[in-house]
Order: sequence, then structure tokens, then C-alpha cells
Amino acid sequence: MQKTIFRTQIFIRLLLIIAIGFSIMYVLTETHFWLVSMWLGLLLLILFFELIRFIERTHLEMENLVIAIRQGDFSNTYYKHPALKGHMLSHAFNQLVSTFQQLRQEKESNHHYFQNIVEQVSVALICVDQQGKVQLVNLAAKQLLKRPVLRHLEDVQAIDSELYHTIKNIQAGEKALIRVIIQQQLLHILLQATEFKMQGKEFKLLSIQDFRAELEEQEVASWQKLIRVLTHEIMNSVIPISNLTGMVSEMLIHIDEDNGLKLNVLNDSEVIDLHGSLLTIEERTNGLINFVKAYKSLTQVAQPQFRSVKVGMLIERLHALLKPKLHEKNITWNKKVEPANLEIKADFELIEQVLINLVNNAIYALQKVKNPEIDVYAFVNEKNQKIIQVIDNGIGIERELVEQIFIPFFTTKKNGSGIGLSLSRQIMRLHKGNISVQSIIGGGTVFTLSF
Repeated sequence: MQKTIFRTQIFIRLLLIIAIGFSIMYVLTETHFWLVSMWLGLLLLILFFELIRFIERTHLEMENLVIAIRQGDFSNTYYKHPALKGHMLSHAFNQLVSTFQQLRQEKESNHHYFQNIVEQVSVALICVDQQGKVQLVNLAAKQLLKRPVLRHLEDVQAIDSELYHTIKNIQAGEKALIRVIIQQQLLHILLQATEFKMQGKEFKLLSIQDFRAELEEQEVASWQKLIRVLTHEIMNSVIPISNLTGMVSEMLIHIDEDNGLKLNVLNDSEVIDLHGSLLTIEERTNGLINFVKAYKSLTQVAQPQFRSVKVGMLIERLHALLKPKLHEKNITWNKKVEPANLEIKADFELIEQVLINLVNNAIYALQKVKNPEIDVYAFVNEKNQKIIQVIDNGIGIERELVEQIFIPFFTTKKNGSGIGLSLSRQIMRLHKGNISVQSIIGGGTVFTLSF
């Protein structure tokens, strides 16, 4: 319909121009009213220029529409615009404007939605551009840093210089643990950074989290677990020693009313009992001494002497050390290193000690298993971490014990010291690595060393 109206307007204007043109020719050739031909010529020029102007208005309005789009102004409508009245483009223009208006509304809605989500996040978030200008900061960041307004990264320097330099120098994917004091309050801050591009510009998104409360809670829990283990071990030795010393005292000495303390005369049976009691006291005392030595070794781990270690050679030496025990228990040993020349930066002796602990634990778990196997695998995972795994098909570890096996002096073995896995975790931390465990009852256990 609109296309028909536009064509009709053009057609009428062309017909008028043609009709006036013929009229001028007729007046000039068939009559003597040459003055009329001048007026008709003037009218012809007016109609001609009006046609040009009518067409140019369409292009002008299209140009204005493009400029409006560039400037983000979508307030114009074209249904009643005199330049486009009845024009076939009016509908298209208004559809285009309506689409842009809808897109803008959706963009604004998404922006408000995103802002509301960011404001509700409990982790402090700060987004800065390459010039250090703050593009986004949520309420948690303002509360943590005690600043209602953050416009530039330089504003952080006024809060704490160490925090500022850490934020400025941290790279994407890195983490940093720092202690800062903000308004006389000590904070333990975990800082993480990631980078992204948007519309050709680079931005850095920083997450800042105070984990002091969680750290204190974990510290208290760790101390409680450690104290329970210490008191359990000490009481197991002290109570028998106390009872036996009291019994020995009664056997050896009695109180005489006239002469005071007197030494008892013992028969053969009593001498044997006395000797047995003294041996038990000695054994429990030695047990306490060994316990204290184990605790001392746990708290005084030597600092690693880092060097390049060929993982294949490390596993071969491990196998050579434990081969007699593996052969005695009829345990199948499997090894796989990918790539074959895989190397790690580590202290050879300390990591070997960790692996010996893990393999010994695996051997213990395989005591009642048919076709026992131990697999030692080394590879590079998708995060480019170098991994060594010790896998057995043993009885597995109960779920409630998995979190306790790394606690110092906790053990499920009858004659175990309970420091092997705890010491292994400490050694891995000194290597900036990690040790983790996955286990299924009846389905075996996997210990993973991540470097």
C-alpha cells in the first residue's frame, strides 16, 4: 500500500511535468500568448525542482537516521513525517527504530541485571582498564576497602601501598596472598586476576577476598584435632605408667610405724612381676620419646634443594628400593611416564620420601586383596601441571576418614606413627604443590601429587 502511494505521488508529478511541457509547446506554436508560456515554464521548473526535493528528502532522512543510529538517538518516528508520508521507507524506518529501541531496552535491562548480580556477590570485585581507570566496583569492594568511591587504581595506593603494587603487577590467572591493614584492621587477602577483551579494549577483573575468618576457623579446628590426637597418645602412655609405678611402689616399700619406710622382701613370683612392670614402664616411656621425636621431625622439615629431577628415573629408583617387599607380597607393579623425558623441579630425596610413604600405604591396603596391583603414572594435565599418581586396587578408605588421614598422628594402622601423610603434605607445600586423595571402598585409592 505504501509502495503504491509513493509510486502514485511520483507518477502524478511526472504527468504534471509532461502535461505542462506539452502545454508550453502548444502555446508557443499554435498561439500568440507567449507570456502564458513563460508562466507555464516557471511552473514547470517549480514542479521539476519539487520532484527533486521530494526524492532528496528520502535520502536526507535516511542520512539523518544513520546519524541518529550512530549517536544512539532513537526518539524519532516516521509515520507522520511530511518527508516520508506515504513513503514505502517509512514503515522500514520505523521498524528499524523500533528494533534499535528494543535492543537498547534489552541492553539496559541486562546491564541493570548484571549490576544487581555483581552488587549481591559477597566477593569484592574491581574491573580496571589498561589506564587503571576503574570501570566497575561492587558494594563488597567498597566495604572491604572502606572507600565509598573508587575512580582509579591510584586510589588504592592511599589505602595500602602493598595492595596497590600487588594489584598493579598481578598477571591473569595468578593468585596472591597478602596481609594488609585497613583502618587499623588486619586483613588476610586472597587476590585473583583475570583479563578479557571487550570492543577491542583490554580489561582486568580483580577479585579480593578476606579469608581471615575462614582461616581462623580452620586454624581452631586444626588445633582441636591436633590436641585430641596429642592427648590421646599421651594418655595412652601416661595412665599405664602411673598405674604401674604405683603398683611397683606398693610391692617394694611399706610404711613401718616405728622405723618409717621399709623395703619389702620379695619372692620369686613378685620379682618376676616387678621386672615385667619395669619393662612395661620402659617401653611406654620409649614410646613417648619416639612420639616426641616424630612430632619434632614433623615440625622441622628440611628446606627443599630444588633441581631438575627426571620422573622416570625417580620411579625406577623407587621400584628398586621397594622391589623385595613387592615381590614378597606378590604385588604387580606398573609404571607409565608421558612424556618419557618428563622432568620436575624438586628435591629428589624429599619427593622420594613422599612416594615411599604412598607406596607403603598402598602395600598395606593390598594385604587382603586378590591380584594386588600398584600403578605409578606421571603425566602433564590440561592445566599444564605435572602430575604423579600412586594407584592401588586395595580396600579403599572410608569416606569419613579421607579428611582425617592428613592430620598429624592419625593412623588406621596398628603400628603406624600417623605422620607419613602429614609429612608428605608438608613436603608438597614446600614444593608449592599439592597432594590429594580419591578413594572408593572396595575400589582402590588414588593419591595425586600436583607440581
